[in-house]
Amino acid sequence: MLKSRRIAVFIAGLTIVVALILLVDRGGLIAWSVLFIGVALFAKIWLKPSKLDLGLGVGLATVSVLAWVGTLYYVISTYESGEVVELAIDTRNGAHTARLWVLEIGADLVVYYDAEPEVAESLLAGTSLQFTRGGAVSTRIPKATRVDALSEDEANLILEVMGTKYGDRMTAADVYYLMLGRSRDRVAVVANLIEE
Repeated sequence: MLKSRRIAVFIAGLTIVVALILLVDRGGLIAWSVLFIGVALFAKIWLKPSKLDLGLGVGLATVSVLAWVGTLYYVISTYESGEVVELAIDTRNGAHTARLWVLEIGADLVVYYDAEPEVAESLLAGTSLQFTRGGAVSTRIPKATRVDALSEDEANLILEVMGTKYGDRMTAADVYYLMLGRSRDRVAVVANLIEE
């Protein structure tokens, strides 16, 4: 009984620590839920131990991982069901490849990317990149702007075009941000991809 209680305390404590790390890095409903349930379970184990504690700890850890993996699988499979292009760009930390939705706004090819800081830096600097669409590879120069610097009309146009092309798939992004949160260091950019 004492050994299983120690294991249950360890699992509950570890789950709380992981939830806290996720909350600091990105937030998200899953991390908040796991934190609250983990704290309640930890308190229950200390105040009123029972033979169920180990099972509850393992269950919490398992459900937490499955919730993350399931949400991520849903988002990626939904995202990939639309037209996706590949960008390969050099950053200060090395080469980076991303798979993104592409929009046609007039004659321009445009991508929206919630990018890591070093990738956003390269896009905003206009670093040339390899653009792959339907197997065809070309070199493009991004003319990028931070999303928070767009006018309301520009932002609405991008959302409207994205909604027209990708429709209900856009719900996957809402689910992603709600359930898994958003890394706090991300920089949202919109880039016109100009052919060299």
